[in-house]
Amino acid sequence: QLGSAAMVLGLNQKYSRADLLRMPLQVVDALFTQQASAAGSGAPPAEWGEKSFFMESLGLSDEERFAEIPCINDVGVVASIPPFSLVRYRGLVQDIFEPEIYASVLRGRVQDAGQEAQLRMMTTKYRECVDPAIGFELEDMGREGLGQRGTCYCVPLPGESAWSRIATAATGQQAIPVASVTAGAMQKRGRSEDEDVEMVTEEPAKSRRPCTQGTLVASRTGGSGGGRSAADMAADFGLNFPLPWEQQHGRGASTPCIVKMYDNDAESLRLCETVEVLGVLCINPELTSFQASPLEGIGLGDARQPSSALVPRIHAIHVRRLPFYHPLLPFSPDWLSEARLVSVYQRQLGAPGAVIAARDAALAQLTNHLGGDALAAEYLLLLTVSRCFGLHGNQPLGSWALNITNWPDELSTNCLSDAVSELVPRSVCLKVSVDTLESRQWRPRKDFDANRLVAAQLQLAPGTVLVLDETCLSEGNISGQGVKALGALRALVTEQQLTCDYSSYDVKIPLDLPCVLLSKQRSIIKDLEVVLPLCLRNVDTAPSVSTTKQPPSLDAARLLLGLVTRCPRPLQIPDDAAHQLSADFATVRQEFEVNSSLCHAWLALARAQCLTFAEETLTPSRWHSLLECERQRLQRCREHNLAR
Repeated sequence: QLGSAAMVLGLNQKYSRADLLRMPLQVVDALFTQQASAAGSGAPPAEWGEKSFFMESLGLSDEERFAEIPCINDVGVVASIPPFSLVRYRGLVQDIFEPEIYASVLRGRVQDAGQEAQLRMMTTKYRECVDPAIGFELEDMGREGLGQRGTCYCVPLPGESAWSRIATAATGQQAIPVASVTAGAMQKRGRSEDEDVEMVTEEPAKSRRPCTQGTLVASRTGGSGGGRSAADMAADFGLNFPLPWEQQHGRGASTPCIVKMYDNDAESLRLCETVEVLGVLCINPELTSFQASPLEGIGLGDARQPSSALVPRIHAIHVRRLPFYHPLLPFSPDWLSEARLVSVYQRQLGAPGAVIAARDAALAQLTNHLGGDALAAEYLLLLTVSRCFGLHGNQPLGSWALNITNWPDELSTNCLSDAVSELVPRSVCLKVSVDTLESRQWRPRKDFDANRLVAAQLQLAPGTVLVLDETCLSEGNISGQGVKALGALRALVTEQQLTCDYSSYDVKIPLDLPCVLLSKQRSIIKDLEVVLPLCLRNVDTAPSVSTTKQPPSLDAARLLLGLVTRCPRPLQIPDDAAHQLSADFATVRQEFEVNSSLCHAWLALARAQCLTFAEETLTPSRWHSLLECERQRLQRCREHNLAR
């Protein structure tokens, strides 16, 4: 934390890149002081160009330079990053809290011996608390000094593959080493510890002052909590991960963060968005408070103030959205222009036959874990590149779900899930049975006592491949809770909607997840258009992924899948291809007696087929290839009495 000297630095001092990363708050204070001095005695400035200053000084308009900022997700231990330094954090927006009212500007009174007291304004932006220097008293400015910031709870991307974590960490290896900024930070930390001792003295001017003191963001106990304290409710939440088995306290890759956003970013984020935040890392464990408030007894408990040692705070200077985040292309769609994409494509996949080789490598990876069934591998590969690019009424366009039936006991569903994870950056396998429908949390649930959204295992990042294992599903009775869980599964698979339980009503949030359902009979989720009975060729060709060395060609396959899913858009269908598709569908509909809704699935399949060849236009050869696959699939359905 910075004393009064930081407030009068101005910008006469030139900051190195390392300085900007090590002491961003000092730079923020200097910019504020300069702007406040220029404004004279008027109202305190709400913005003073700090965001543009950091973006220009660090060259962050070139997103490749983001990799030079230390990232919480990529470190082994979060404590190795100095507090109050500039960091990156990448995660899923798990919960959005109410806007936070805080004292954004304070008036500082400097008392010099024999002279009249001097008044200066001090900003509290991008921090949890302020620490005045000796002889420097802080005063509230009333309504004039209040500000508002958005607050959300973020968790690391659920289901991240091992190769994805390695690739992301490799991208960040060029970051400025932690050791180069540790010395100054440790010195500051030691001073903070001394000041913590001063907090118990009776001299309020030297006490650490929370910026939100006296506002409604303080932790509260709720009367409907049955006498339970907010601390108890916070412990019940744990880290509130969608996949509880991924929690590892203290590990960077398993660290949730509370992100606080300002200005235009304050209320810009939505649930289940993938974001990357550049901001100030604030760790003030001594500020954790679970005191009662005047709202006690009216059912407004709050456990959203966990210790920052477990859940660090990041005060965001810049926020960027990363839909369908891929570690080999870790950039926003706006920056990843066509020229840059062409450059990447030509460098990695531009050689003759490179795309076909990458595609064949992906098919071989899947075929080996599908009992040698090349047709099933083809459909599963198409699913991995399918994304929603628009809506027709309430029906998503471009997305579809795959039901692989006739699953044998000899094949491991976990091995197939592991094989998929070797191709895509995120995949999750969930068991669907009478027991899991009853006992597991499938829908995010609003806990009004603790004022938090309790995470559920369907709350995943967009683009995550979801494998639903129904092979253990047997006959049995399920309660109302199980019925609701089944309804949430159906809404996600068929409508691409995540159902959130708000007690007396449900809230549905768009969530684009490619879903594959593995079952012995037809899936419990009805109305699936693409059903494929598995046909075993060779069970011995399914080695464990963990014990098998992956071929280098998988790297090209991963890049191919990342390139074609970065920005979903419609398939270009020439008029002659559209007429041929219509005529073929009429023929197949008479031959196999399929529903008219299958035509929508055909369009999505045709789009996915072209994407796996890095093409955006449907050609006659691609259509005939897909039509042959569909005839084989429908023939299998007829043989297994699964025809619709």
